[in-house]
Amino acid sequence: MPDLVVSGIVAYRDKQPYVDLLVDGVKVAQLSIADAQKIALDMLRMAYRTEADAMIHSFFAKEGFPEQAGAHLMKLFREFRSQNDNMKAEGFEVDPETGERA
Repeated sequence: MPDLVVSGIVAYRDKQPYVDLLVDGVKVAQLSIADAQKIALDMLRMAYRTEADAMIHSFFAKEGFPEQAGAHLMKLFREFRSQNDNMKAEGFEVDPETGERA
């Protein structure tokens, strides 16, 4: 497994915070805070989803069900999750000028 290191810096050039990602000592990415947070959430989401897919596969194999049935369930589950991913969340931030939700 490669050696992954995540570190943070405040850049001299623009005084903004960035997250550096190093693999085996080589910087492979420098991310804005927003990008780093999005990638971190995407990684967590994918870890949970892949774990669920593996559980479905394991369950179907252990119970002796056809492999195609497990694959079909995983496909339907992924489609279900994708539909939920595309749902828009209600905003909770309040516009300071109007007092209304943004």
